[in-house]
Amino acid sequence: MPQRRTSEEPAPPSTDHPRRQIVVFLGLTYGMALGIALALPHAGLAPLISIAVPAIAVAITIVLVVPRGRRRIVWGAVGFRPRRGRGLLVGFLGPVVIIALSFAAAVAFGVVRFPGPGPGFGGAVINIAIGTVIFTVVLLGEEIGWRGFLLFRLAELTSGRRAALLTGAFHAIFHLPLLLLTTTYQSEGKRWIVVPMVMVTLTLAGVWYGWLRLWSGSIWPVSLSHSTFNNLMEGVAGAAITTSPATMAYVTTETRVVTMLIMVLVSGYLLIRRTADFDKARPQGAQPAISPAARRARTKDPR
Repeated sequence: MPQRRTSEEPAPPSTDHPRRQIVVFLGLTYGMALGIALALPHAGLAPLISIAVPAIAVAITIVLVVPRGRRRIVWGAVGFRPRRGRGLLVGFLGPVVIIALSFAAAVAFGVVRFPGPGPGFGGAVINIAIGTVIFTVVLLGEEIGWRGFLLFRLAELTSGRRAALLTGAFHAIFHLPLLLLTTTYQSEGKRWIVVPMVMVTLTLAGVWYGWLRLWSGSIWPVSLSHSTFNNLMEGVAGAAITTSPATMAYVTTETRVVTMLIMVLVSGYLLIRRTADFDKARPQGAQPAISPAARRARTKDPR
């Protein structure tokens, strides 16, 4: 029996022309991302400017495609209003655990080591905390587009689980211009090794972020989780001592092999064990997704 939606978690709306919205949004997003990478190949500002691109693309898409009387409904479904306080806690703790496991593996393999806390340790922690808070707001520029808009448009066409995976994949592709055309984003390591790992990790991270958006009912835990991951990973990597930055880049940090394997486990668990949460992406009246095992059981027992 499908879970009932509570009054705190209303079903997302069905919208007009979801497929057209997806095409326009992705076209605008990828076009602007490519333009920024070509115009600013050596500028450290390029990744920062790119953060605003998905939100801008959403705004333009809604104006171009969504009928005037339906635009407020689409914006309302983004999830600006916090609904579960514990969503923020889970959004923060998830990246902390993933980063701890990733660097623990790197230490175990002898790739990095960490010195004891020095005089600047307290200041570094404060800087990470401040950066996390600031970028929780800044990264809404990305998450409004991916988990606030695209996730729900895709869920109008397919299951919530597939929508989360596809959103992650489209989010990963968004990073390709920065990865391939600039010198200021994920620059350590050979591109033919780094880029596939980034694609896989970000696609799987889309399952985590998508689940968090649907389970919490708000975009804020997603943005906090994204910000925590970026800022804490950068801070820990900066404190690590390694003889080979390239080796560390292959093994740990934001999108490398150990982190990728951890995300395989996390996303696998969520997709298999938390199906009902992903069904919340489906519009009101849509049938929840049925797993292949459940479908086979239903076929054998027509009752």
